[in-house]
Amino acid sequence: MSAVQDVLSRVRISDVYHALTGAAPRRAGQDAWRAAAPWRGGDSQDSVSGNDARGVWHDFVSGECGGILDLVQRIRGGNRADALRYAADLAGVPLDNKPLSAVDRARWGAERREFERDLPAARYWRRASVTLGEETLVSLKEALFDPTLPRPEMAEIADMTRLVARWRRMEGAELVAEYRSWRDQEPCITAGMVHAARNCEKAEVRALLRYLEATP
Repeated sequence: MSAVQDVLSRVRISDVYHALTGAAPRRAGQDAWRAAAPWRGGDSQDSVSGNDARGVWHDFVSGECGGILDLVQRIRGGNRADALRYAADLAGVPLDNKPLSAVDRARWGAERREFERDLPAARYWRRASVTLGEETLVSLKEALFDPTLPRPEMAEIADMTRLVARWRRMEGAELVAEYRSWRDQEPCITAGMVHAARNCEKAEVRALLRYLEATP
C-alpha cells in the first residue's frame, strides 16, 4: 500500500470536512451526508454532498467535486503534498517515515506542472471577473436612484458584493480550481475574459512606459 492509500484509508471525508470547517455535516444515509460550502460563502446545508464509503464530495452550486485531498485543497489551498500532510496529521499517520511511491511523485509532479500552467490564466480571469462584477454593481446601484430603470433587489446587490469580494481574495489552489470550473462550463466566455484582461495589462504597461519616457 502506498503512503497516499494508507493515509486515505484511515480518515473519513466527513471528518475532514468537520475538521476544516468546524461544522458537523448532516447525515443523509449510512455513509452519505450533506453540508454547506463556507469556503465560497454558501450557507445552504444541502449544497454539498459527500460519501464516506467512497471518500468523495460534490458541490451542487459550483459543480466542483473530488476526493479527500481535493476537499483539503479547496478549503485550505496549497498543493497536493500539503493536502496529504494535513490528512496524515488528522489520521495520525507518521507520513515523514513513509517514502512516497514513484507513482505518487510522478502524479504530483504532473499536477504541479498543470497548476503552474493554469495559474497565470486564472489570475487574468480573476481580474476580468472583478472588473465585470464591479461594473454590474455600479449599474445595480445606479438603478436605485433612477426611476426609469428597473429597481434591483437588495439581495441581488448583496450577492454580487459578496461574489466580487470572494473573487478578490482568491489565490493559489482555490483560484485555479474556480478558473478551471469556469473554463470547463463556459470555455469561450472564460477564454475571452482571459484574453481581455491580458490585453488590458499590456495596454497599462505600454502607457506606463510612455509616461516614464516622457517624465524628466
